[in-house]
Amino acid sequence: MRRPRLAVRTAVLSTLLLTGSLSAWYFTRPTMPGADTASVVSDSRLPLYQWTQGEERVYRFVWDDLQRVSLPLPSAGESSTLDGTLHLEGSLTLQALEVRPTGTRLHLALKSLERHEAVLSGQVLLPDAAAVAAHLPQTASAWVELDARGALLAVRFSEAEPPMFRQLTQTLAAELFPTELRDASEWSAVESTQTGDVEAHFRFEGDGDARLTRRRSRYHKLRAAGGNAPFQQDLRSLTRFERTPEGRMAGVFHDESLDASRTDGGALMSRRMRLRVEFASRQLKPLLATGGEKTIIRQPAQIAFEGDPEVALLRSQADGMTMDRVLQVLSSATSAEAIAGLDGFVRRAIAALKLEPERVRELAVSFQRKGVSPGLRELTMDLLAGAGHAEAQATMRALLQSPAAREHEASFGLMVQRAGFLREPEPETGRMLTAMNAQARAANDVGAERASAYALGGVISHLSPGDPEVATYARPLEAALRDARSDEDRTHALRALGNTGLESVLDQAGPHLRAESAEVRAAAAESLRRAPQEVATRMLLDSLGFEKDRAVQSALLDALDARALDAADLERLRGWVVSGQLASGAESTLLNVITHRLDGSAPIYQMLQALALRPGQQSSLRARIMSLMAQSSAQRDG
Repeated sequence: MRRPRLAVRTAVLSTLLLTGSLSAWYFTRPTMPGADTASVVSDSRLPLYQWTQGEERVYRFVWDDLQRVSLPLPSAGESSTLDGTLHLEGSLTLQALEVRPTGTRLHLALKSLERHEAVLSGQVLLPDAAAVAAHLPQTASAWVELDARGALLAVRFSEAEPPMFRQLTQTLAAELFPTELRDASEWSAVESTQTGDVEAHFRFEGDGDARLTRRRSRYHKLRAAGGNAPFQQDLRSLTRFERTPEGRMAGVFHDESLDASRTDGGALMSRRMRLRVEFASRQLKPLLATGGEKTIIRQPAQIAFEGDPEVALLRSQADGMTMDRVLQVLSSATSAEAIAGLDGFVRRAIAALKLEPERVRELAVSFQRKGVSPGLRELTMDLLAGAGHAEAQATMRALLQSPAAREHEASFGLMVQRAGFLREPEPETGRMLTAMNAQARAANDVGAERASAYALGGVISHLSPGDPEVATYARPLEAALRDARSDEDRTHALRALGNTGLESVLDQAGPHLRAESAEVRAAAAESLRRAPQEVATRMLLDSLGFEKDRAVQSALLDALDARALDAADLERLRGWVVSGQLASGAESTLLNVITHRLDGSAPIYQMLQALALRPGQQSSLRARIMSLMAQSSAQRDG
C-alpha cells in the first residue's frame, strides 16, 4: 500500500502551482509535418524574430496569474478547490548562443526579481530573498530551442537548475514563443495546453507585419473537467507578439480570462492571467561557457511533473490543518454538529491524517473519552476511512474492538460499516470483519451481523476477483442469503451481496426479482447495480416490464442508472415509458437516468415528451422536465 511521504520541499509545492492546473504549457498540433526547412527561412514573414549570435537582450516582465480549480475527491459527489496566485516582476535575459539556418538556441535567465509572490492555497512559496535565491537563482539558466520559423521546439535544463526554476521558465518560454508558425496572413489551429485543448486564430497585423496576434475562442477539452466531460465556459483571450522594424523581439502581451463550470452549474475552474514582457536594453557579450550539456529536454507536447504532486495536493487540501488541530477539535467538541464548517473540516482533517500517518493512533484518546457523543465517534471513523492507510486501518480495527465502541449499539453498526469504504482494505481488516460477523451470528447479534456483512461487501468490491481472500469474505454473505428466514433477513443479505460487485451475485439475486415481497424485489434490483455481466441490464429491463410497485420501479431505474446503457437499452426503456407503465412517483428516478445520458437522440427526447404529457405533476418536476427537453432539443438541432 502506498503511504504519503511526510517531508515536502517548497519546490514540491511549486510544482503544483507552476505545472498541472496552475499554469499552461502550450503547444500546437502541427498541421504541416515534415515541412522543408530550407524553404521556411525564405518566407517573407518568418522567422518571427531575428537574432544575432552573442547579443543579449534584456526584457522587463510582469506576470500575474490567479487560478481556482475544482478538484474531485474520492468520495462521490465531493470536490475541493485549489487556489493559486502568482505575481512576479523583474528582468529576464535572452542571449543567442547559436543562430543556424535550421534554428536558434537562446540562453534564458532571470536577471532580477523585484516582486516574487507565489501562494498555493494559503501557503507562501517564496517568502523572502533567501527562498528566491534558492529556488530562482540568477545563476540558473535554460536553453530555448527554436526552429527556422522561430517557433518553439523545446526547453533544455541541467540537473543543477532547481525544479521551480525549470517549471517557471518552461511556462514562460511557452508564452514568449508560438509553437507553430506559417507564412500566411492568418490561420487557425487547436492548441493543446495543460489547461486543455483550445481553438486559436493567428493573424499578422500592422505595417510590415509588425505584430502577430493570437485569439483563443473556446476550449474543446479542459483537463479539470476530466476526459470528454461536457462543460460551459466564458473565455476571453488575446496575445500580441510584437517585433521591431528590424525583426527583433519587442515584446509579448498576453491576457486571458476563463470561467468554466460543469453542466450542472458546479464550478470547474477560473483563471485570470496577465503577462507583459517588454524590451529594455541590449548588448553584445561573449558567449557564456556552457558548463556541460543541458540533458533535461522539455518538448512542447510534454507535461512534466517534478517532486511529489500527491504530497503537494494533500498540503493544499489540508489548507493549514494539522494533526494537533484535528485532535484539539475532536477533544473539545460536544458533538459533530457543533464543529463549525463540518464538511470542510472533514476534508482538511483527512488530508492531515494522510500527511502525518504516524500520529493517527492519537485519535484513540478522544474516541475513548468518557461521555463522548456517538456522532463524534462516527466522525472519527469517517476520518480513518478517508485516510485509509495502514496506520488508519490499524487504529480503526483497534477502536472498533474496544469497549467504548459498543456503548451505543446503533452507532456501533454505523461505525463498522465505515470499514467498507476503505479503498485499499488490508487483509487484517477483512479478517476482523469476518470474525466479527461470525461472532455476531453465533450470539444472535443481528445489528452487528448485518453491519459487518455490509462492510465485508464493500471490502470485497475493492479486491481483485482473483484475490484468494474474496471467497473467504463472501462465504458468510452467501450463507446469510441462503439461510434467511424472513423477508427482512433476505433484504439485508441481498444488499450486502450487492456491495461486492461479484459475478456470482447475478445468479443469487436474479430469482428474487420476482419475490412476493416488494422490499425483497427492490433489494434484488439494488444488488444488480454493480453486477459485471451485461445480462444484468437485460434482467433489470425485463423486470420493469411486469413490475407495478412504485418503490421497486424506482430501485430498478436507479440500478439501471448505475450501468452502461446502449442504444438498444434506451429504446427498450423508451417503449416502456411511452406505453404508460411508469408508476406515479417514480418520475424523478427516471429523470436521473435521462439526465446522465442527455443527448438529442430519439429515445431520450420521446421519453421526455411522454413525461411532459403526464397529468398532475408538481411544478418543480414539470420545470425540470421542460428544461431537459429544451437541452435535448438544442442538441438535436445541432
